[in-house]
Amino acid sequence: MEQIKVIVDWCGKNYASYISDPRINGVVLSTGKTFEKLKQETEDGLKFHLEGCIADGDPIPEAIRNGDYELVYEKRISAILHEAQEYTTLAAISRVTGIRHAQLSHYANAISQPRPEQRDRIMAGLHQIGNYCLSLL
Repeated sequence: MEQIKVIVDWCGKNYASYISDPRINGVVLSTGKTFEKLKQETEDGLKFHLEGCIADGDPIPEAIRNGDYELVYEKRISAILHEAQEYTTLAAISRVTGIRHAQLSHYANAISQPRPEQRDRIMAGLHQIGNYCLSLL
């Protein structure tokens, strides 16, 4: 089974995704108000794109042509922070990570992307918040 990577961001008021894979001859862009809606739009958009490529005679790998693929969603930090804000705040994340609130806001709004070390700090901070909440039980 082939894997096709889907990059997911939070853009203003919607999730947004793109697939840029040379095996599919082009780019597929999708948006959705919820992550589940985005996944459905991405799947539908890719199927529509592949149907057009196949009809045009574009070279598409046989496994992908036959639907033997899975979409692997990779959320950028903007999408992760958006989801996390349902349960915590940027202020709390700032306190546990030591990353300035304003900088987290830039990441959450996709104004800038964190370096890998910053992303790791944010993820560790979210885990720390989650583990603390679990310890309250």
